[in-house]
Amino acid sequence: MKPETIIKVISSSGEPYDVHFEFSDNKFKVHCNCPAGIYGKLCKHKTGLLGGDSSLLFNKTDYEILQQIHEVVKKSKYTEIMTSYNILLKEIDAAQKKEKKIKEQIAQSLKTGIDIS
Repeated sequence: MKPETIIKVISSSGEPYDVHFEFSDNKFKVHCNCPAGIYGKLCKHKTGLLGGDSSLLFNKTDYEILQQIHEVVKKSKYTEIMTSYNILLKEIDAAQKKEKKIKEQIAQSLKTGIDIS
């Protein structure tokens, strides 16, 4: 694999964004020139490609390069970090559903009355 690889991804505006992959010293860096990416924030383009999502490819000819990158990524600590992140997202979703249910119970109790005895 090349030390630096650029893959163009589809954007919602129709204009492609460039996702840069840099491989060196047993590490890799990923940068995207989308509005979030230029500020160093996490974006769907970086995470999508790192997850092997070929539907993001602007040029379908980059499929083989994406597969090579994905193989490297699968062996990295990124996979462990994303697994932890996805577990956390599920926990947050469950907590938000629980919060909604409790808020509904509170609203119902205030509407129908709360026993004070």
